[in-house]
Amino acid sequence: IGLEYTIAATIQSPHFLYRTEHGNQNGQLNDFEIASRMSFLLWNNIPDGELFAAASQGLLQSQQGRQDQFDRMIADQKIYDGIWNMFTEFFQLYHLDNLIKDPLVFTHASADLGPDAKHETLLGLAHLIIDQDGDFRDLLTTQTTFVNRRLAALYNVAAPSPEGFGQVYLDEAQNRRGLLGQASFLTTQAHSTGTSATLRGMFIRTKLLCQVIPPPPADVDTSISEADASAPTLRERIASHLEDPSCASCHQLTDQIGLGFENFDGISRWRTHENEAVIDPSGILDGQEFSDAWELAGLIRNHSNLGGCFTRHLFKYTMGHDVTEEEQEYYNWMTASFAYNDWSYLTLLEKIVTSQGFAQIGDVE
Repeated sequence: IGLEYTIAATIQSPHFLYRTEHGNQNGQLNDFEIASRMSFLLWNNIPDGELFAAASQGLLQSQQGRQDQFDRMIADQKIYDGIWNMFTEFFQLYHLDNLIKDPLVFTHASADLGPDAKHETLLGLAHLIIDQDGDFRDLLTTQTTFVNRRLAALYNVAAPSPEGFGQVYLDEAQNRRGLLGQASFLTTQAHSTGTSATLRGMFIRTKLLCQVIPPPPADVDTSISEADASAPTLRERIASHLEDPSCASCHQLTDQIGLGFENFDGISRWRTHENEAVIDPSGILDGQEFSDAWELAGLIRNHSNLGGCFTRHLFKYTMGHDVTEEEQEYYNWMTASFAYNDWSYLTLLEKIVTSQGFAQIGDVE
C-alpha cells in the first residue's frame, strides 16, 4: 500500500507532469536546462548522452557550444520527431487521430481517413522544410504531396504506390494545392455532416495570420438553416449571418474566406455543385479578390502576417509563453531573421537556439 501511494503521489506531482525551468537570479538557465530546452525543441525528447556531456562540461552557455550541438542534432533522424510534434500542435493535427464523419453523409469516409491525412501533412512538411530546406510559405502553395491509395482515390489522382505513401504532383486540374487543399485541414475544419465556412475561415485567421476573432455574443443564434430550393448552397444559407450586425463583424472575417473552400466537401472530395446548385467559391481576403481556393492559397502565402504569425507560434512553443511587451524587440528580430534567410525554418531554429534569449527564462530583452 505504501508503494501504491508513493507512485500515485509521484505521477500526480506537477514536477512529473511538467518540465520546469528555474534559472539563476539573473534569469540565466543552467546548462542542463538549456540541454532540455534544445532537445525538446529539436527532437521532442530528452537530451542524449552527448548533449548531457556538453552540459556537464559547461559548453551550452556559449553561442558556439549551442551551435555545435545544433549542427549535430539537426543531422539526426530525430529532428523529424521534433518537427512533427511542433506542427501537430501548431495545426492541431491531433484531432485527426479520432476523426468522426457521418458514414450516411460521407460514404467514402473510413476509420483510416484521419490518420492518413495527418501522415500526408507531416510527410509533406518534412519534405519541404527539412529535406529541401525550402521557403516555409510554400507550404501553402506546394503542388507536391504524399498520398497512399485511399487518399489518391479521394483526390482523384493515380496512386503512386500499391502500398504505403508515395510522392505525387498535383496540377491545377486537381484544383488543390498546399496545406489548405489537404484532407487534414478540410476534414478537421468541418462538421461531421457537412462543411463549415466559419471553421475554415477561423483557422486561417487565427492559426495562419494570428488575427483575433471574438467569440459570438451569448444570446446570438449561430445555427444555420437547412438547405432548400431558395438556399441550396452554404453561401446562401449563411447570408443572414453576414447581414445581421451582431454577427457580421466576425462572420465577414471568417466566412468570406471559408467559402473559398466550398468546392471541397467535409472529407475534402472535390465538387462543383451542392444540392444541384453551382458553388461560388470567390471572395475577398483583406481587400484582395480571389476566384477559388487555388488563388486564395496564393494570397495567404504572400500575406504580410504569415511569417510573423508562425514566428510567434514558434516563440510560444520554445519559450512556453506568448510574447510579452519586454520581448517584442526579440520577437521582431526573430521575424526579421526569418524573412532575411528566405523563410528557412531550419535557419530560424538555428538563430533561436544560438541567440542569448534562448538561454534565458522569463522576459527576453
